[in-house]
Amino acid sequence: MTHVLQAVSDTLPNKDRRGAASTADLVAEWDLFNRGEPTRGRIVAHGQGRWDYGTTGPETIGFESVGSAIGTADTFAEYSPTFLLRNLYWRQGSREAGWFYQVGKQTPDGVVSSSQHLASETTFLPSGGTGPFAIALPDSGLGAAGVWFFSDRLALGGIVADANADRFDAGDLGEGDLFTAVELWGQIAPRTSKAGYSKLTIWHTDGTQDGNAANGQLGPSGWGYYLKLEQEMTTDGRAIGILRYGKSFDNSALYDEQAAAHFLLYEPRFLTRLENDVIGAAFNWAKTPIPGTRSEYHFEVFYRFPIFPNVDTSFSYQYIVDPALDLGVDDASVFSFRLRSAF
Repeated sequence: MTHVLQAVSDTLPNKDRRGAASTADLVAEWDLFNRGEPTRGRIVAHGQGRWDYGTTGPETIGFESVGSAIGTADTFAEYSPTFLLRNLYWRQGSREAGWFYQVGKQTPDGVVSSSQHLASETTFLPSGGTGPFAIALPDSGLGAAGVWFFSDRLALGGIVADANADRFDAGDLGEGDLFTAVELWGQIAPRTSKAGYSKLTIWHTDGTQDGNAANGQLGPSGWGYYLKLEQEMTTDGRAIGILRYGKSFDNSALYDEQAAAHFLLYEPRFLTRLENDVIGAAFNWAKTPIPGTRSEYHFEVFYRFPIFPNVDTSFSYQYIVDPALDLGVDDASVFSFRLRSAF
């Protein structure tokens, strides 16, 4: 469970300056085939709940009060109903087996151009600081994804998903509108066995049935590419650098262009008694295809540290320059406190 309290320095008139929200995730896995083997098959179920405290959650404050296209707190806005089944799929294989695939209801955000170091619950907060939304990512829904590992350092991945997916229901796969993507994975110069993959993604969407925006899609059909370079910068793998750039075409994705640079240092050791802490800094830039908007620049720093076993605290500062969706605010500071417990 993760809680975020957020306050901003400047907003539009009569808009909330602060908000708080929580998100809760319950993940269950059942090994049903080849238990204990690299080729094991399992059912994965993921239930999620989100709720606000007051009238406005932090994610809504970023978009509506500040007019930020990059956002200030991804996922921290209420659901109605509060709880839902976000993922339910069959997964088989592993990196050790040289392949894996998953079929069922799943979230493309967690598959396409993803990184374990970019997550609003544990590292950077903004939507544009964690998600690759120069890709027209559909919502959680029915689909199939898989990866084939040519070697320890090279792999090929792909996904086919319902472009009309809706996390609140079964979507509309029967309409035949699909989102497809192919990814080339590579480890350029790994320093440890835990090194992540750099990824080149080529994608296409048929668009939504009604042409309306949904998740990372604006509605029209289109295509694009996305590049994520991820590199361990020290021999012990504690320092991580990530560069991202994406371009979409045909006004199909949330961002027409997106660029970002991230740096994380795990266990920085300036507080020698702490373990499993991390500091991070990021620069994000995004340009939307919406007429009348401007390019937005976004800076973020955070520090996360444990206070009890299985309980982490984070402090985050964000500085937004030229919020893309609002020509009345030139810059704003965003202060966040995050509390996360995992069991």
